[in-house]
Amino acid sequence: MLDVHPPHHAATTWRDFFIHIATIVLGLIIAVGLEQTVEYFHHRHLGAEAHRALIEERRADETSNEFNIFATRRHQQDLQRDLTILHALRAHQPLPPGLFILRHIRYVYAEDNWRKIHQSGTVNYLTEALAPIAYRYENQDAFMARVDRSVEDLYRAGAVLRSEHDLLNTTFEDNLAASNFTRRIADSHETLPQEDIDNGFAKYALTADLTKLSPSQTDTLEHAIQVALVDDDALLTYCFNIKRNLKNNPEH
Repeated sequence: MLDVHPPHHAATTWRDFFIHIATIVLGLIIAVGLEQTVEYFHHRHLGAEAHRALIEERRADETSNEFNIFATRRHQQDLQRDLTILHALRAHQPLPPGLFILRHIRYVYAEDNWRKIHQSGTVNYLTEALAPIAYRYENQDAFMARVDRSVEDLYRAGAVLRSEHDLLNTTFEDNLAASNFTRRIADSHETLPQEDIDNGFAKYALTADLTKLSPSQTDTLEHAIQVALVDDDALLTYCFNIKRNLKNNPEH
């Protein structure tokens, strides 16, 4: 803030008095104008930085969304094969070929920048329309909330496949390999050879003896898989909403 200093001598006439007042008012106007100009350019700078951060986050989210579409479709195929296996098991028929996989992998959407500009108030300095951006983030949040719930429900139902004879072989190396596999799929933009994809997903197959399931356990597992397929339909809808939003708003 600029300081405004009035003349050191006292006003002796009305003319001097009004000049004195005018000088103070003019000084205040100049000071306020300069301060607002500085704030304006500062806000423009903050808005430009926030825009660049959101563009970078958009690119990451676009990659995540394409991965989630691919992974959810793959999950649906796995679950449909699981149902075929369970139906054959119930009918006492030979089990069809294929692995029994419940695992649903997904990629987390980046949202740190979107949250930061809201928490800092920088969102007020953005010049672009925020409704399309907010819509995309709402669908991303909805996807993550539903996929987490769906995966938890499905895995809990799959607990009937566990026994006291299972090998406790979960390791950090397996976790790292799974993470690297997920990253390879995302970075490849769906150009990874099918053999590599199948080999990667084969590591998620369950090795339980399905023939030892009781009828009630088979029913429980079958119902959970059917519900998960419905969840996957909803998850794909969120992904397609995001993809459509990205396509219709290339600058946001």
